[in-house]
Amino acid sequence: MTRRHLLACAFVTLAGALMVFWLSRPVSTVQGGVERWQRVEPHLLESQLGLVGRIHAGRQLILAAPFDGSIAALFVEDGQQVQAGETLMMLDTEGLEIQLREAQAQVLKAGEALRQMQGWQDGPEVAQARRAQDRARGALAVSQAELDDTRRLFDRGIVARMEVDNLIQQVRVQQQGVLEAEHALRLTRARGQGNDLRIAQMEMTNAQARWQALARMCEQRVIKAPFPALVARASHAVARPQRHLQVGQQVAQGQPLLALVDVGRLEVLAKVEEGDLGKLREGMSVEVRVAGQQLAGRVQRIALQAREEGGDGAWYDLVVSLDTPSQPWALGLRLGMSAQLKVVVHRSERGIAVAPESLRVDESGRTYVVYREAEGQPERNVFVEIGATVAEGVEVQGLGAGDVRMP
Repeated sequence: MTRRHLLACAFVTLAGALMVFWLSRPVSTVQGGVERWQRVEPHLLESQLGLVGRIHAGRQLILAAPFDGSIAALFVEDGQQVQAGETLMMLDTEGLEIQLREAQAQVLKAGEALRQMQGWQDGPEVAQARRAQDRARGALAVSQAELDDTRRLFDRGIVARMEVDNLIQQVRVQQQGVLEAEHALRLTRARGQGNDLRIAQMEMTNAQARWQALARMCEQRVIKAPFPALVARASHAVARPQRHLQVGQQVAQGQPLLALVDVGRLEVLAKVEEGDLGKLREGMSVEVRVAGQQLAGRVQRIALQAREEGGDGAWYDLVVSLDTPSQPWALGLRLGMSAQLKVVVHRSERGIAVAPESLRVDESGRTYVVYREAEGQPERNVFVEIGATVAEGVEVQGLGAGDVRMP
């Protein structure tokens, strides 16, 4: 064999050995001759839902006229800020005071009638009925004694039969009179114990209630702010037009007078599609951006009833309470401004996320990743549980810090 043949055989043998070594390596994805690994470590993971809403007052109170009357004094105007307990206006109570005096007179009359019913058994009507009964009994006793004497005289033949018969008839009439007097006395006594007494008690209760209600109305003649607020026209909160209030203007009971907007409690009203309801719950943190300001908030409530809007899907109201300073207007915030919301629907302080394409499924349907603790360490299959989708990928459970092989 020549030297050339020996070199050719050696080259073929070396090439075969290299091919066997390459084919015997573990299967791995290579890009540009280098395996792709993703480094994963525990860190903060968040998933957010973006919404759009508008700022409105968290508390708004419509002050209505407590009674029919007129405006005696007006101390505020639209757009003015007031403090809790500050006087807003005063109402004239002249007409109400007339009703109050009439109600007080009814209380006195009802009280007198009730006292008569409560002392009925010792009252003049019972005494009169008792005297009538005593007179009837006394007359009957006299007639009965006279009849007894006349019968003895008749038995001795001194008087005629007709006198006896006349006295017998008189006694019978007086006996009936006694029965009627006794019945009248029972009826008179019963008037102070039955329905008449209950009626007097109810009339007294009604008279007192009406007088107390009118007295409370009189106390409401001075209208004050129950909390720090911004004064607005009532027409901003009700559908019907409302003119500016003036001193001397007549107002009817229940008529809206002023609207108070709580300046310390602002909310954002947004709407959320039914498909996103499962991601939300009350108390979730919200990032709110409005008027160039970044504010924090929380989901306060989610409506149970869908909005009455057309379309294929249902939408629900979402209310977010804002953490604002005591003077939110200094930040440029105004009612009705649009706001961008980012609701943190998922948060994990030390979560691990992997790229979705790194997830693999074995023959039994279990999800796993190819994992190594560090470069140069042996790789192995680690089974994981899939969690929420986040910006970095998919959160998984059952995995620690290390490297995950990419396809």
